[in-house]
This record gives sequence, structure tokens and C-alpha cells, in this order.
Amino acid sequence: MGVWFRILRGIFRLQRWCFARQRLVLATTAFLVGLVGYGMLNIKTSNDPFLLFGPGNTYRQKLERQNEAFGETNQTLMVLAVQSREYRPLLLKAERALFYILDNPEGEFSLSDMTSFTSVSSLLPAMGYPIEMTPIKDVEILLDERAALGEVFFNDEHTATIISVKLDVKDQSDAGLQRAYGEQKALADHMRAEFPEVDVAFTGSVSMGEALRDGLTFDRKYLFPMTLVVNFIMLLIAFRNLRITMAALGVGISSVVLTTGLAGWSGHVFATAAVSSFSIIMTLTVASLIHIIHSIGQRQRNLPFQKRDALIQASFRKLAIPVILAHATTAVGFLSLNWADAPAFQAMGNLVAIGLVFSLVLVLFVTPALLSYGCGSMQIRDEKMRDLSRVFTVAWAKGPMLWGAIIGLASVVAVVGLVRTTFDDQFIRFFPPEHPLRQNIQTIADNMGWSQTLDLVLRYDEGALLTPEGFQELENLTNTLLAHPQVVDIRGPLPIVKNCLAHRSPPYEGTLADVPEKMLNYCVRSNFYVTEDFGNATFAADFRELRMSLLVKRQSSAHVRGLAEAVEKITSEAGFTGDRSAVSGVNVMSSYLSMVNTKSMLIGTGFAMIVVSMLIGLFLRSLPLALLSIFPNFMPAMASLGLWVWINGEVGMAASIISALTFGIVVDDTIHILYALNRGRKKQTNAGVQKVLQNVFPGVLTTTATLGFGFALLMFSGFAVNQQLGFLTAATIFIAFLFDLFVLPGLYIIFIGRNRKH
Repeated sequence: MGVWFRILRGIFRLQRWCFARQRLVLATTAFLVGLVGYGMLNIKTSNDPFLLFGPGNTYRQKLERQNEAFGETNQTLMVLAVQSREYRPLLLKAERALFYILDNPEGEFSLSDMTSFTSVSSLLPAMGYPIEMTPIKDVEILLDERAALGEVFFNDEHTATIISVKLDVKDQSDAGLQRAYGEQKALADHMRAEFPEVDVAFTGSVSMGEALRDGLTFDRKYLFPMTLVVNFIMLLIAFRNLRITMAALGVGISSVVLTTGLAGWSGHVFATAAVSSFSIIMTLTVASLIHIIHSIGQRQRNLPFQKRDALIQASFRKLAIPVILAHATTAVGFLSLNWADAPAFQAMGNLVAIGLVFSLVLVLFVTPALLSYGCGSMQIRDEKMRDLSRVFTVAWAKGPMLWGAIIGLASVVAVVGLVRTTFDDQFIRFFPPEHPLRQNIQTIADNMGWSQTLDLVLRYDEGALLTPEGFQELENLTNTLLAHPQVVDIRGPLPIVKNCLAHRSPPYEGTLADVPEKMLNYCVRSNFYVTEDFGNATFAADFRELRMSLLVKRQSSAHVRGLAEAVEKITSEAGFTGDRSAVSGVNVMSSYLSMVNTKSMLIGTGFAMIVVSMLIGLFLRSLPLALLSIFPNFMPAMASLGLWVWINGEVGMAASIISALTFGIVVDDTIHILYALNRGRKKQTNAGVQKVLQNVFPGVLTTTATLGFGFALLMFSGFAVNQQLGFLTAATIFIAFLFDLFVLPGLYIIFIGRNRKH
């Protein structure tokens, strides 16, 4: 006897043992669910955007290296704006008030995570103008006389000024980031109340994190519970038995509680997006039970003399193989997400895989006892679903090859859309236009003329930066970069340094290449107060690295990637080759997110396809069936992705994982169909295949509706990534249904049925 048969026999024995001790099994399960589920209270989540980027991500590593040299780049930009230049005194008064608030760490509206801030008022003391002795009128005179101040902190019309606040938010949990955002919002609200004629807007990584938390909180409160409602409605429609419906949902919820509790006990910090794993686990668990419950209903009609408990045990025994195989293949599909570059996707895949282990144990060993103990006579009234399934199978039988050709051709047309794919992962596009984050960014763009920044870091040999030659090279490079059509402006040291030289006594009027080195050093150090103990956003403390900010208008990820590559090419031609120059920043990282994940997931998807096919071949003991399962399960994901591109043109993070994620889901129905076709003989004829389909398709139809409509709810999410994921997953499930009905049976007849020996 083979190992596989020994394992199955052991599973069947354990099923019988559990079924004979129903009260003990149910009580023990309830205790374990409560014990493990207690960890739900300690689950740790974070809306830190960095959890979307893996530690091996090249662009994250660039930013981390930048942080080491210049300090934490977690910052907030605040913009104060007035209607016209005549209100500039009011603008300066508001900026001065904000300066005093930020300069007082013990104040009511202070920011507890702030390490430093930069504004026109913060720079005045370094220029020899103490704040207490410099009235607003004098600041206006300085702005008119020293144009560099206006270039750095104001727009061209002097109707808006920007304040950069550096933060070190050590607590990256939901609560920590929410607190940091609350402080920033309170400060902005205070400024609006004190200066109602001044527009106040702020943005930054904390705002992005809060926007992520806000969008996903909406999903947790409304959309994910609606998934439970959809499952309830579909089960009630399919079986018209409230007890059975509640029992199935109870098993699904128990799987979720066990998984969530284990996640809480682990102490791991999960990205907020990974929480969607729990609703996926529940839906997949319910989908596994649907086939078994339909099988029980079929036995009730075919064997009316058989007792309820015998019906339950026989159905679970009959479908043990496809249920085990379905759980295993789905788990493999989600485990393949470990090839994704984003830790959030990796956590999602691992959580679902763990949940499927709990689900399999509950389905095989606890559910039979639950159905027998708590569902009364177990009357399954699924005639409507069977009648509807018969309509579909009769339609297939009228033209199996024609239907297969039509569906195949339509999917090819959809897949052609992939050639038009454009990746766009700008965080601002994750949220609707009316979202506060987008409104704040739009305010900045309207007043400052830009709304995105790209950081350019230049690295020098020791002593090469603070030299006339070094600054002349920097000026030449800056002029070249400013000539690029995408660059609105550049924030760097040149305006302030040149302004300082122009106001020396006597003023220096030559080129940077000829400036006395001592004078250059004085202007750099006095105006940027850089020491070994304190650095700022421009120079590293050892003066071997310099950072400039390229200001650009809001644009797609493709344009940001193109600009980043163009800038690195320009700097390389200027002599900053290799790692001596780097373009980095959150905007750059996010622009490469889908592209990097898609390349990584090519391996993950290939792994999932190979392992799933091997499992099907092993469980069903048929290599042809294993090969046959690939096309009708891989093609729907490609078709749905192509359909999305035809409709929208741009795809984001969800597209990078959709093939691996859905391959493990849609293969479940294929397994049940192939298992049913492979069980008997004379299945190679159209009539034989139609009969098999009529028996198995009620489960396929119910699971398709449950999974499809459940995931489709995500299209109403306030978070664009979930909207894409909802559309792509639901479309893949519905397209896979068409493949299972109209394509798979025809392929089976062509490649296997006609070659089967009688």
C-alpha cells in the first residue's frame, strides 16, 4: 500500500473518531478557538508606507543610505498661502507664529516627534538677524534685497511659503502614526483658526500613513463585514437552510479567529493592508464547504433511505481528496507571494496559507460533527442551483468546441491589452480626489507650482566638495538639471551661498570657480550651521555628501521613473559615476513598486504553477490532468488583467500579484471538475462529460458566486489598490468559471477522453 493511501486511511480513521465524539470535539474546538483567538487583542498593525517596500529593494536601500548621511527623511511639509502679494505681511506674521510654536517643544501644539525644522524665520538667526530683534517689516526688506531667501522658501509671487519639519517617529504602529498625524492636524487647525485668511496645507510620510490607515479602516468597518453578508446570502440562496448556512459561516469565522489570534500571539507587526487576509480565509473556507454540502444534498436525493450521519460521513470521505488538494494548491498560490518585493504582500500570503491549514483541519474533522450535532435533519434544498447548473451544462453540450473557441478567442483579445500596460503607483492615486491628502497636495501644487520632490544625492571625495572647483561643478550640474522640462525648480545650497557671497564686505562678484576658499567655507557654514553634531537637509555632517531636492509637478510613475533615470544619466556624464550619485525618495520608490514586484512575481507565479500542477498530478495520479489544469487557470488572470488595461490603461500594485494570488483560488473548482471526470469510465463522450458536469457544477456555480461577489465588494473600497484587487480577482473568478464550463471539458475530451482505454 502506498504512502498516500496510508495517509488517506489515517485521515478517514481520524474523521470517524472525531465524528463518534462530537461533543468532545466541538467543546475542544471552542476552547482552542477562544484560547488562540484571545491573541486577536494583541495583533499589531502599522500603516507605515515603508512596509510596502522590501529591505532588498534597491530604491529603499538608496533612501536608507541617504538617511544615514543626512538624518531621518521622514518629514512634513507645511504650506501657508494668501490670496495676493499685498497680504505678504499677514503671511509672514503667520509664519512667525508657526516658528514660535515649533521652537517651543513644550507648547500645546508642539510636535513630539520633531527633530528640527526649516523656514525663513529659522534661517534668520544664522544670517545675523535674531528673531526678537527683527520685525516683520525688516523681513520684507530682506526678502526684497536677498532674492535667495524668496527662492528657497517662497513661490515667485511671494504669496506662499513652505516650512519643512524633520521627524523621527519611532512608533510606527497604527496608534503611533495616528497620534503623530493628530498632532500635525491639530497644529494646522490651530493655524487656520488663528489666521482664517491664510490657507494651511500639510503633507508628508505621516499624512500618507494616516491616509492608508483611514482607507483601510473604512474597508474593515464596512466592506469586509459585507463579505460575510454576501457569503451568508449566497449560502442561504444555494441551500435554503439557515442552520447549515450558519454552520458553514461558523467554520469560516473560526478559521479567521485562529489565524488572527496566532498573528496576535506572534508579536509580528503587519502592514494594515495584510488585514484583508482574514476575509479571504473566511471566504475560501466557505467555498471548500460548498462542494461538500452540495454532495450531501445529491446523496439525499439519490439515497433517500440512507441516514443523515451516514450521508455526512460518506460525502466528507468522498471529497476528502479534492478538499485537501484544493487547500494545498490555494496555500501554494498564496505562499508564492513571498517572492513579492513588498513585505505587506508576503505577510498576506503567509497569513492566508496559515489560515488554510486551520481551515483544512476544521473542514475535515470538526465540520462533520458540527453538521450532525447542530443542523437537525440536514435538509439541503439546492434544487434551484442544480436547475441553473443544468441550463449551463446543456448550453455547453450544444456546441462544446464552438463555445471553447469563442471563450478562448475572447480571452486572447483581452490579453492583447497587456501590451498597453502602464504602471502607476503614485500614492496620491490610491485615494479619491476629495480625500484630505489629495486636497492638501493640490493646495501645495496650486500655490508653489510643484507637488512632488525627488532627492538627488551627490557623493564627493574627502575635501572635494567645499572647494571653488566643487561648487562650480555643482552650479553647472544644477543649470543642466534645471533645463530638463520636467524640473520646476531645485532646492539646493547654491542660492543661499551665492547670496552670502554677494553681501560680503566687499561683495564677491566673480564666478564660483574663483571664489576664495575661506570665503566659500564661511558662507556655507554660517548660513547652513552645519557641524559634526548637527546636519541639515543639504549637507552631510562630514561634507562628503550633498543633497538637492528636484521639484516637479504631479505626474505618473512612468514620468518619475523616466526623470530619475535621466537625472542619473546627467550626473554620470558630469563625473558622478556609479554610486557617487543616487536619485531617491518615497516618490521614486513608489514609482518602481509595481515594476519591481511584477518582475519578482514572475518567479513566484512560475513556482505556483509548477507546484500546483505537481500536486494535481500526484493527488489525481495523472500527469495529463496536471498539465491540463495550467491553461484554464492561468489564462483567466491574464484576461482579467488585460481587460483592466483596456478599460483603465494603468495598473498598480494589485496587478503585480494577481496571477499568483488568483491561480491558487480558481484552481479549486478545476480540481473538483477534474476529480469528478477522472473517477469513472466512459467520460470521454459529450453525454458522459455533461452528466459529470451536472453533478459537480452546483458547487462550482455557488463557489463562483460566493467568491466573485465577495471580492467584487472591494471595488467600493476607498483605497485604490483594493479597488484594483477587487476588480481583478472578481473578474478572474468569473472568467475562470467560463473556462471551467466551456473550455476545460472540451480540452479534457480532446487530450484525455479520446485517448482513454475502455
